[in-house]
Amino acid sequence: MSATEFIRKTLLDPRSPGCFWIHPWQALKIVGGALANQLLALSDRLLPSKQRECPVCGWRGRAFRTFLSADEIIPESICPACGSFDRHRLLVLGVRQQLHENRHQAPGHLVGFSLSRAMQFLLEHEGLARCFRSEFAWRPVRPAPDFAGDLCRVPLNTGSVDWVFCSHVLEHIFDLTSGLDEVFRILRPGGLAWLQVPLEPGLAHSRRLEIDPYRAHAHAWQFAPDFHLLIERPGWDVTEVLALDRLSAPEARRFGIDLQERYWLARKDG
Repeated sequence: MSATEFIRKTLLDPRSPGCFWIHPWQALKIVGGALANQLLALSDRLLPSKQRECPVCGWRGRAFRTFLSADEIIPESICPACGSFDRHRLLVLGVRQQLHENRHQAPGHLVGFSLSRAMQFLLEHEGLARCFRSEFAWRPVRPAPDFAGDLCRVPLNTGSVDWVFCSHVLEHIFDLTSGLDEVFRILRPGGLAWLQVPLEPGLAHSRRLEIDPYRAHAHAWQFAPDFHLLIERPGWDVTEVLALDRLSAPEARRFGIDLQERYWLARKDG
Protein backbone atom coordinates (compact mmCIF):
# COMPACT_ATOMS: atom_id res chain seq x y z
CA MET A 1 0.00 0.00 0.00
CA SER A 2 1.38 3.42 -0.95
CA ALA A 3 1.79 6.19 1.65
CA THR A 4 -1.01 8.18 -0.01
CA GLU A 5 -3.43 5.24 0.08
CA PHE A 6 -2.49 4.46 3.70
CA ILE A 7 -3.23 8.05 4.75
CA ARG A 8 -6.54 8.06 2.85
CA LYS A 9 -7.74 4.76 4.32
CA THR A 10 -6.34 5.21 7.83
CA LEU A 11 -6.43 8.91 8.72
CA LEU A 12 -9.03 10.39 6.36
CA ASP A 13 -11.77 7.75 6.25
CA PRO A 14 -14.41 8.50 8.94
CA ARG A 15 -15.10 4.76 9.24
CA SER A 16 -11.47 4.09 10.21
CA PRO A 17 -10.55 3.72 13.91
CA GLY A 18 -7.59 5.99 13.08
CA CYS A 19 -9.59 8.87 11.56
CA PHE A 20 -7.87 12.01 12.79
CA TRP A 21 -11.02 14.11 13.55
CA ILE A 22 -12.95 11.27 15.21
CA HIS A 23 -10.10 9.39 16.93
CA PRO A 24 -7.39 12.08 17.24
CA TRP A 25 -5.29 10.27 19.86
CA GLN A 26 -5.04 7.10 17.73
CA ALA A 27 -4.25 9.21 14.67
CA LEU A 28 -1.50 11.01 16.59
CA LYS A 29 0.05 7.69 17.61
CA ILE A 30 -0.01 6.52 13.99
CA VAL A 31 1.70 9.70 12.78
CA GLY A 32 4.25 9.45 15.61
CA GLY A 33 5.03 5.85 14.67
CA ALA A 34 5.52 6.81 11.02
CA LEU A 35 7.91 9.62 11.98
CA ALA A 36 9.84 7.29 14.30
CA ASN A 37 10.28 4.82 11.43
CA GLN A 38 11.67 7.57 9.22
CA LEU A 39 14.09 8.71 11.92
CA LEU A 40 15.28 5.16 12.50
CA ALA A 41 16.00 4.72 8.80
CA LEU A 42 18.01 7.96 8.82
CA SER A 43 19.94 7.03 11.96
CA ASP A 44 20.84 3.63 10.48
CA ARG A 45 22.48 5.44 7.57
CA LEU A 46 24.24 8.13 9.62
CA LEU A 47 25.16 6.16 12.76
CA PRO A 48 25.19 2.45 11.86
CA SER A 49 24.50 0.03 14.70
CA LYS A 50 24.26 -3.76 14.86
CA GLN A 51 22.38 -4.28 18.10
CA ARG A 52 19.39 -5.91 16.39
CA GLU A 53 19.54 -8.88 14.00
CA CYS A 54 16.97 -10.55 11.77
CA PRO A 55 17.35 -14.36 11.78
CA VAL A 56 15.42 -14.53 8.51
CA CYS A 57 17.54 -12.39 6.18
CA GLY A 58 20.57 -11.50 8.32
CA TRP A 59 19.85 -7.74 8.50
CA ARG A 60 21.56 -5.96 11.39
CA GLY A 61 20.76 -2.46 12.60
CA ARG A 62 19.64 -0.19 15.41
CA ALA A 63 16.02 -1.26 15.78
CA PHE A 64 13.16 -3.04 14.09
CA ARG A 65 10.45 -0.79 12.69
CA THR A 66 7.02 -0.07 14.15
CA PHE A 67 4.01 -1.79 12.58
CA LEU A 68 1.24 0.70 11.83
CA SER A 69 -2.44 0.14 11.09
CA ALA A 70 -5.65 1.99 11.88
CA ASP A 71 -6.31 0.03 15.05
CA GLU A 72 -2.95 -1.44 16.05
CA ILE A 73 0.57 -0.08 16.56
CA ILE A 74 3.35 -2.55 17.42
CA PRO A 75 6.81 -1.12 18.20
CA GLU A 76 10.01 -3.05 17.32
CA SER A 77 8.09 -5.37 15.02
CA ILE A 78 9.12 -5.29 11.34
CA CYS A 79 12.50 -6.06 9.78
CA PRO A 80 13.32 -3.14 7.43
CA ALA A 81 15.09 -5.49 5.01
CA CYS A 82 12.77 -8.50 4.53
CA GLY A 83 9.57 -7.26 6.19
CA SER A 84 9.36 -10.12 8.68
CA PHE A 85 7.34 -9.76 11.90
CA ASP A 86 8.46 -11.26 15.18
CA ARG A 87 6.12 -14.20 14.63
CA HIS A 88 7.91 -14.96 11.36
CA ARG A 89 11.31 -14.71 13.04
CA LEU A 90 10.27 -17.11 15.80
CA LEU A 91 8.87 -19.58 13.26
CA VAL A 92 12.06 -19.41 11.19
CA LEU A 93 14.15 -20.24 14.27
CA GLY A 94 11.83 -23.18 14.96
CA VAL A 95 12.09 -24.48 11.39
CA ARG A 96 15.88 -24.31 11.50
CA GLN A 97 15.95 -26.17 14.81
CA GLN A 98 13.63 -28.84 13.43
CA LEU A 99 15.84 -29.27 10.36
CA HIS A 100 18.93 -29.51 12.55
CA GLU A 101 17.35 -32.17 14.76
CA ASN A 102 16.05 -34.18 11.78
CA ARG A 103 18.84 -33.67 9.28
CA HIS A 104 18.15 -36.96 7.53
CA GLN A 105 14.38 -36.47 7.32
CA ALA A 106 14.02 -33.23 5.39
CA PRO A 107 10.45 -32.68 4.14
CA GLY A 108 9.79 -33.41 0.47
CA HIS A 109 6.51 -31.59 -0.18
CA LEU A 110 5.55 -28.37 1.59
CA VAL A 111 2.47 -26.16 1.37
CA GLY A 112 2.11 -22.65 2.76
CA PHE A 113 -1.31 -21.07 3.17
CA SER A 114 -0.80 -17.32 2.65
CA LEU A 115 2.91 -17.98 3.03
CA SER A 116 4.79 -14.86 4.16
CA ARG A 117 7.73 -13.47 2.23
CA ALA A 118 9.87 -14.22 5.27
CA MET A 119 9.06 -17.92 5.11
CA GLN A 120 9.46 -17.89 1.34
CA PHE A 121 12.96 -16.44 1.82
CA LEU A 122 13.83 -19.13 4.37
CA LEU A 123 12.64 -22.01 2.21
CA GLU A 124 14.50 -20.71 -0.82
CA HIS A 125 17.78 -20.43 1.11
CA GLU A 126 17.73 -23.59 3.23
CA GLY A 127 17.91 -26.06 0.37
CA LEU A 128 14.44 -27.43 1.07
CA ALA A 129 11.99 -28.91 -1.38
CA ARG A 130 9.64 -26.68 -3.33
CA CYS A 131 6.98 -25.06 -1.15
CA PHE A 132 3.66 -24.56 -2.92
CA ARG A 133 2.01 -21.31 -1.90
CA SER A 134 -1.76 -20.92 -1.67
CA GLU A 135 -4.00 -17.86 -1.43
CA PHE A 136 -7.76 -17.64 -1.01
CA ALA A 137 -8.09 -15.82 -4.34
CA TRP A 138 -5.82 -14.89 -7.23
CA ARG A 139 -4.19 -11.53 -6.64
CA PRO A 140 -1.32 -9.67 -8.31
CA VAL A 141 1.11 -10.38 -5.47
CA ARG A 142 4.73 -11.49 -5.41
CA PRO A 143 5.57 -14.25 -5.12
CA ALA A 144 2.47 -15.34 -7.01
CA PRO A 145 0.44 -18.17 -5.43
CA ASP A 146 0.69 -21.61 -6.98
CA PHE A 147 -3.01 -22.22 -6.48
CA ALA A 148 -6.05 -20.47 -5.04
CA GLY A 149 -8.45 -22.35 -2.84
CA ASP A 150 -10.61 -22.39 0.25
CA LEU A 151 -8.80 -23.81 3.28
CA CYS A 152 -11.98 -25.72 4.06
CA ARG A 153 -11.78 -27.47 0.65
CA VAL A 154 -8.09 -27.80 -0.22
CA PRO A 155 -7.50 -29.07 -3.78
CA LEU A 156 -4.75 -31.51 -2.73
CA ASN A 157 -4.66 -35.27 -2.32
CA THR A 158 -5.02 -36.91 1.09
CA GLY A 159 -1.66 -37.62 2.73
CA SER A 160 0.30 -35.76 0.05
CA VAL A 161 2.14 -33.10 2.10
CA ASP A 162 5.06 -33.38 4.54
CA TRP A 163 4.81 -29.92 6.11
CA VAL A 164 2.01 -27.36 6.19
CA PHE A 165 2.55 -23.71 7.18
CA CYS A 166 -0.57 -21.91 8.36
CA SER A 167 0.46 -18.65 10.03
CA HIS A 168 -2.20 -16.08 10.98
CA VAL A 169 -4.78 -17.65 8.68
CA LEU A 170 -7.09 -19.63 10.98
CA GLU A 171 -8.43 -16.48 12.69
CA HIS A 172 -9.95 -15.51 9.31
CA ILE A 173 -11.77 -18.85 8.86
CA PHE A 174 -15.41 -19.04 9.96
CA ASP A 175 -15.50 -22.84 9.84
CA LEU A 176 -12.42 -23.52 11.94
CA THR A 177 -13.14 -27.22 12.35
CA SER A 178 -13.31 -27.85 8.59
CA GLY A 179 -10.12 -25.87 8.00
CA LEU A 180 -8.18 -27.88 10.58
CA ASP A 181 -9.65 -31.14 9.29
CA GLU A 182 -8.33 -30.28 5.82
CA VAL A 183 -4.85 -29.53 7.17
CA PHE A 184 -4.94 -32.91 8.92
CA ARG A 185 -6.22 -34.67 5.81
CA ILE A 186 -3.51 -33.48 3.41
CA LEU A 187 -0.66 -34.27 5.85
CA ARG A 188 1.10 -37.55 5.36
CA PRO A 189 1.55 -39.80 8.42
CA GLY A 190 4.35 -38.27 10.46
CA GLY A 191 3.88 -34.89 8.77
CA LEU A 192 3.98 -31.55 10.58
CA ALA A 193 1.62 -28.58 10.63
CA TRP A 194 3.14 -25.28 11.78
CA LEU A 195 0.24 -23.20 13.14
CA GLN A 196 0.24 -19.61 14.35
CA VAL A 197 -2.64 -17.39 15.46
CA PRO A 198 -2.83 -14.13 17.42
CA LEU A 199 -3.99 -14.43 21.03
CA GLU A 200 -6.22 -11.72 22.47
CA PRO A 201 -4.74 -10.35 25.73
CA GLY A 202 -6.99 -10.90 28.74
CA LEU A 203 -9.50 -13.10 26.89
CA ALA A 204 -10.41 -16.27 28.83
CA HIS A 205 -12.13 -18.21 26.03
CA SER A 206 -11.86 -18.08 22.24
CA ARG A 207 -14.90 -16.66 20.46
CA ARG A 208 -16.35 -16.07 17.01
CA LEU A 209 -16.63 -12.52 15.66
CA GLU A 210 -18.54 -10.67 13.02
CA ILE A 211 -15.95 -9.42 10.53
CA ASP A 212 -15.46 -5.64 10.57
CA PRO A 213 -14.14 -4.59 7.12
CA TYR A 214 -12.78 -1.32 8.55
CA ARG A 215 -10.50 -3.06 11.01
CA ALA A 216 -7.01 -3.88 9.80
CA HIS A 217 -7.25 -7.62 10.37
CA ALA A 218 -10.86 -8.56 9.54
CA HIS A 219 -10.79 -11.48 11.98
CA ALA A 220 -13.54 -14.07 12.26
CA TRP A 221 -12.13 -15.31 15.58
CA GLN A 222 -10.54 -13.94 18.71
CA PHE A 223 -8.34 -16.65 20.19
CA ALA A 224 -7.50 -17.13 23.86
CA PRO A 225 -5.03 -19.48 25.58
CA ASP A 226 -7.61 -22.27 25.11
CA PHE A 227 -6.71 -22.33 21.39
CA HIS A 228 -4.92 -25.65 21.87
CA LEU A 229 -8.26 -27.20 22.85
CA LEU A 230 -9.79 -26.08 19.56
CA ILE A 231 -7.10 -27.75 17.48
CA GLU A 232 -6.84 -31.05 19.37
CA ARG A 233 -8.19 -34.01 17.46
CA PRO A 234 -7.57 -37.76 17.36
CA GLY A 235 -4.58 -38.66 15.23
CA TRP A 236 -2.17 -35.79 15.86
CA ASP A 237 -0.02 -34.59 18.69
CA VAL A 238 0.03 -30.84 19.39
CA THR A 239 2.94 -29.03 21.08
CA GLU A 240 2.80 -25.34 22.00
CA VAL A 241 6.18 -23.66 21.45
CA LEU A 242 6.58 -20.46 23.46
CA ALA A 243 9.39 -17.98 22.73
CA LEU A 244 9.89 -17.62 26.48
CA ASP A 245 10.96 -21.27 26.64
CA ARG A 246 13.26 -21.14 23.62
CA LEU A 247 15.02 -17.77 23.87
CA SER A 248 16.86 -15.88 26.57
CA ALA A 249 15.84 -12.27 27.17
CA PRO A 250 18.99 -10.94 25.38
CA GLU A 251 18.31 -13.21 22.37
CA ALA A 252 14.69 -12.06 22.21
CA ARG A 253 15.79 -8.40 22.22
CA ARG A 254 18.41 -9.03 19.55
CA PHE A 255 15.97 -10.83 17.27
CA GLY A 256 13.04 -8.51 18.07
CA ILE A 257 10.77 -11.30 19.32
CA ASP A 258 8.13 -10.86 22.01
CA LEU A 259 8.73 -13.54 24.65
CA GLN A 260 4.98 -14.26 24.66
CA GLU A 261 4.97 -15.03 20.91
CA ARG A 262 4.32 -18.69 20.13
CA TYR A 263 3.37 -21.30 17.57
CA TRP A 264 1.81 -24.75 17.68
CA LEU A 265 3.45 -27.78 16.11
CA ALA A 266 0.99 -30.54 15.20
CA ARG A 267 2.44 -33.92 14.17
CA LYS A 268 0.17 -36.44 12.47
CA ASP A 269 0.43 -39.97 13.83
CA GLY A 270 2.18 -42.47 11.65
